[in-house]
Amino acid sequence: MLEAAVVQDERFAAARTESRALLELAALQRDPLFYGFGAPRGDGRPVLVVPGLFGSDAYLQPLRGWLMRVGYTPLRSSLTLNAGCPNRLREQVEVALLRQLSAHSGPITLIGHSRGGLLAWAIASRMQARVQQLALLGSPAAAVVAMMRAAPGEGTPPPAASFVADAGARALRLLDPDCTVPACGCAYTDDLRRPLHAATRVLAVCSRDDPIVFPAGCPVPDAENVEVSGSHSGLVYNRAVYRALARFLATPAD
Repeated sequence: MLEAAVVQDERFAAARTESRALLELAALQRDPLFYGFGAPRGDGRPVLVVPGLFGSDAYLQPLRGWLMRVGYTPLRSSLTLNAGCPNRLREQVEVALLRQLSAHSGPITLIGHSRGGLLAWAIASRMQARVQQLALLGSPAAAVVAMMRAAPGEGTPPPAASFVADAGARALRLLDPDCTVPACGCAYTDDLRRPLHAATRVLAVCSRDDPIVFPAGCPVPDAENVEVSGSHSGLVYNRAVYRALARFLATPAD
């Protein structure tokens, strides 16, 4: 009974905070930065944007539109539902990415929201030096990577609210009943254990108010870590996030 009450409290808290996402989008649409004013001009480089758990490319359209306006080439992940086996999803996104990159030979940037950050991290580890920048928005990637690399029996705190983890686990059983990640030892688990290329710059953004992914699970060692205020869903609409992204994307590689 106590555990059920805790989960219920988590859900109510999440509902209150996540209701702010549409307000954050409205505020973003009133900000001159959203229309390119005051943002450093991009170099046309391809930027793949990957949606979060249960998300698709649709809700990321404002971010992709902004990327185009400030001088980048936004790419879709091809995901209609980010749920189920992460190795299957990573393969789908990687195939779509490589198809879209057929006319590009230079460096690329990956942006992942929430669970999309895990897929983006896995792809970055596979593509190594070609991924110049990796931006994680409210993603538990750092915590999950640490869990993947931990010694057997070494406990790590959960990076997300229990009701979210449970929903993801139920979707996995429904969509990919044979998937036993991480016990399966598939390519995805190897991807997360493999170090990123030394030249790949990482930005990790978290919200101190996030009821979905705990802020403590977001910071990445030796990366640029930024804390903002706002909802989890709204991180892709948050004005402070766009300012952090504008600086990060425009910073030249070492």
